[in-house]
Amino acid sequence: MNISRRAFGRTGLHAASLVAAPYLQAQSRAGPLTILVAQPAGGITDVFARAVAPALGRGLGRATVVENVTGASGSIAANRLLAAAPDGSTLFVGSPSEAVLAPLTLRAVHYKPTDFRLLGLLNDSPLALYARSSLPANDLDELVALARQRADRPLSYGSTGQGSLFHLVTALLLAATGVQATHVPYRGGLPLLTDLQGGVIDFTMLPVDALLGGMVAGGRMKVLGVSSARRLARFPAAPSFDESRSAPHLGRPSIWVGLLIPAATSEAVGQRLHRIAAEALGDPEVRKAIDAAGGSVPPPMSLAEAARFYAADAAKLQALATAARIEPL
Repeated sequence: MNISRRAFGRTGLHAASLVAAPYLQAQSRAGPLTILVAQPAGGITDVFARAVAPALGRGLGRATVVENVTGASGSIAANRLLAAAPDGSTLFVGSPSEAVLAPLTLRAVHYKPTDFRLLGLLNDSPLALYARSSLPANDLDELVALARQRADRPLSYGSTGQGSLFHLVTALLLAATGVQATHVPYRGGLPLLTDLQGGVIDFTMLPVDALLGGMVAGGRMKVLGVSSARRLARFPAAPSFDESRSAPHLGRPSIWVGLLIPAATSEAVGQRLHRIAAEALGDPEVRKAIDAAGGSVPPPMSLAEAARFYAADAAKLQALATAARIEPL
């Protein structure tokens, strides 16, 4: 029996559509995967989230929607995650600032660090002390000297929110050096950077990444120091905090960005999400996009390893919050 190629093609397509229809209908009923980000669109966390979102969607067979939910030191986005059904349809690309520090520093936040579960890390970065380009200080020791000279007109520093890691580390730095500066909290990094480059604020503590590196290279701001063990290739002229005379024992704080789910998520769903997240973060295109933004995907962790990492970091940050003597607002 002879069957034309065109007829065979129509028959094959019809058969394929019959096989695929139940799957497509199930995905349509399931709805999109929502990925929450606590920072504004265009910020580094948002860039990381949008880099991994397509691969997560493919792994789950769902369309992805990235939602930027800013405010209250990221706790609004974190609360959105916890209010969603713990079925894997909502993920949070967040950091310890939202999951661990917000409930320690904001009285209105009632969740606990243990309400979250970490699936894996998108990035783990040292911090850098950035200043407006016109500030008459070129390292941490000179900044401390300037702050002492201007005791009657305190310098100002920005952070991505009250109780954020950047706020706490800067507060700890000020306490260690015995100088005063006025804290100005922002709803994310981009408005903060706009004001820093415009001279509205004097300095800030933020991660080391390509976006900020480009701003430094373009002369829009400068780096006074880094929290790494040694000087960094990205900022070779910037001394490490360890090298400073003012605060050599500040430590080496860093900031991670990770995929978080509610702790109430079932073990079966958590294991599936972890597997898909690990595959997504191992995707060469995802890693390339994160690298291009100045990040670097850390080695993969099992769910048990991720739980231990998260618990240890939460304990460290709770100690940091105590040392910084931040009064909850």
